[in-house]
Amino acid sequence: MSTRATGFDTVPKEARPFHGQPAGLVTRTLANIVDVIVVAALLAAGYLAVAGVLFLRKGSSFTFPIVTFRLGYVAGFAAWVVYMTFGWRTSGRTYGDHLLGLRVRTMADNDVGGTRALVRAVLCAFAPLLLVWVAISRDQRSVQDLIVGTHVIYDWGGSRRREAAGSHDPAGVRVDVAAPIPHEPDDGDAEPLPRVDGER
Repeated sequence: MSTRATGFDTVPKEARPFHGQPAGLVTRTLANIVDVIVVAALLAAGYLAVAGVLFLRKGSSFTFPIVTFRLGYVAGFAAWVVYMTFGWRTSGRTYGDHLLGLRVRTMADNDVGGTRALVRAVLCAFAPLLLVWVAISRDQRSVQDLIVGTHVIYDWGGSRRREAAGSHDPAGVRVDVAAPIPHEPDDGDAEPLPRVDGER
């Protein structure tokens, strides 16, 4: 019997009781702080890319482009919305959510669709302080969650899917066993070659 693959539960034992439970205000705030840093880094990279193109075009007469408050706000708002929408639409989490072990799901425990993700991202970008409602809500849902019908849960990876499929043992270890390899004849099983005339 040979072992083909071994899957380990990535959720720490201390965190397993919280897996799938609603996330609190502190964790969600920390995830948002991480996302703000990521978006700011993306905007800085975009600014440097534009400056580099202008430098190649203007040469010695190059000066760094001036970003007005209005332009910076619009660019930041748009980048935030695109970033959040993409994360929630594709995997249900942004990079900050990933680091903090969070995932956005619908109240029916389905993936967040594109429209719902976009509306939620716009609401979060327009009024981020509405997240404080999580501390008041019985279900730990923000105002944005209440409007679009979502909630944020602790989810560290594929363990919920493995539990749903019943493919783990009590120790939290999954072992896939390869099918037995059919017997192949070796040299001892080889049939003798037919005798050729003239051989003795």
